Amino acid sequence: MLNPTAISIDEERRQQNNSVFNIYSLYRLLLSLILLISFLLTADLNFLGIINPELYYRTTVFYIFFNALLFFRSFLPKLKKTEHLQYLAVTIIDIIILVLISYTCGGVSTGMAHLVIVPVATGNILFQNRMGTFLAAVGTLAAFYSEVYLSFTLERPEDFYVQVGLLGLTLFSISLILQYLSSKLSQKDLLTKQQAEDLKSLEEMNYQIIQRMRTGIIVVNTAGGILSSNSSANKLLNRDSKSGAFLNLPEQLANELKQWQEDNNYRSSPIKFSENAQEIQASFSYLQPDKKTDVLIFLEDYSKVSSRAQQLKLISLGRLTASIAHEIRNPLGAISHAGQLLEESENISESDQRLLEIIEAHSKRVNSIIDNILGVSRNQDMVPEMISLQDWLQGFIEKYKASHKDPLQIDLELAEQQIFIRFNASQLEQILTNLCDNGIRYSLKQTGKPHISIQVSLDKDKESPVLEIIDDGPGISPDDQSSIFEPFFTTSSSGTGLGLFICKEICEAYQSQISYHRTEDNRTCFRIRFAPPEQSIM
Repeated sequence: MLNPTAISIDEERRQQNNSVFNIYSLYRLLLSLILLISFLLTADLNFLGIINPELYYRTTVFYIFFNALLFFRSFLPKLKKTEHLQYLAVTIIDIIILVLISYTCGGVSTGMAHLVIVPVATGNILFQNRMGTFLAAVGTLAAFYSEVYLSFTLERPEDFYVQVGLLGLTLFSISLILQYLSSKLSQKDLLTKQQAEDLKSLEEMNYQIIQRMRTGIIVVNTAGGILSSNSSANKLLNRDSKSGAFLNLPEQLANELKQWQEDNNYRSSPIKFSENAQEIQASFSYLQPDKKTDVLIFLEDYSKVSSRAQQLKLISLGRLTASIAHEIRNPLGAISHAGQLLEESENISESDQRLLEIIEAHSKRVNSIIDNILGVSRNQDMVPEMISLQDWLQGFIEKYKASHKDPLQIDLELAEQQIFIRFNASQLEQILTNLCDNGIRYSLKQTGKPHISIQVSLDKDKESPVLEIIDDGPGISPDDQSSIFEPFFTTSSSGTGLGLFICKEICEAYQSQISYHRTEDNRTCFRIRFAPPEQSIM
């Protein structure tokens, strides 16, 4: 399998070679023009073409057209397979033409042969392998052959083979040096690219981890402006990261940040951004403690903490209830039994009979309280399960109606899409039974009809399932609304005041919220907002 880093380096090297070859093409074109113009303007004053002027002229003219063609060809797309072959062919042709021009000028002694150094050096830069040594050999042999040919065709008092040898030594030295430097640069470039790829991969991995964290993370500047945030933070703050719904912190969170900046030991209280929103616990830390500029804000869904606390509370309550139930029920049973025996006595007056009825009623009330609390303790170890809310409600309604002798009217309104919740079915039945009993009782008392409505929907903003139980009762007075979920609070003379309290405790144990509302048509509504099904409960 090919290494992506190696592929990217090869592609970058190919682009660099193209740039080098384009510069070299421009150099060749300018060189050929200079050689021709110098020959035409100063033909009688210099050594250019002194051995064979006609051959010099034709060679330089051909060289100009050849270079012009290749220069304009460099701007057209090239085939990757033939690039190196093109580079090699052009470099060899350049060496041969420059040696030929050197021959027409008088050979190595004129210094014209040193023009071969440039194509040999360029070839070593382009190939970065032994092919560069081959080009140095071609240049040396061509210069040597040119000098030998001049020695046989001209009568010169001295030969210049030493100069040819020095030229060859120069070409090979340049070739080996450039190959060594190119090898080192390539290794360094490969290492740099590999490190860059590793850093990029690490950065991407860190980004994915941060984005998938359930803890919200926000980076803000000293003015409270949001610099960066992950998806969990956007969800907790109801912020649309794509549209940029807001660039600053919400007021409550900004106030908590200000207090922390004044006192770094300050611990933020749970924050609630709206009535139906979940509580959020914020903690703060400087991104760079030494500079104390940008601040990291960590946001935790406080419902998870409170859920665990509720579970511990229920477990403690269950253990406490189980330990004292026996101690309470024994004397309670004795009191109730004694009252029943006194009730059978023929010497009981009417006033005493009334006192016995009070004893019996309150004995049943205390027993009912114990049963309710024990019901919570018996369910404390139950685990959540994935429930299809629509299917489960239909089964619950059939079962609930069958448990009542009188006919009941229960309207069920379901959402179009399938909605799932993560809850315990037994405890969900306990909550719904309590809420439906209350709704039926108060609707019957107010209108004379046992009628309730159950509605299921999905809060698209929070992706939270919502269940509403609506009745036709008189509702709860504004003064009592803040107390309805407190233990032992009741507006009914026969109630224990634990029904709604237990419903609230169970809901919070599963990171859900139960609340009281009035509908638009002024009906009584108890709303349960469940945690998103993909969210971990335990």
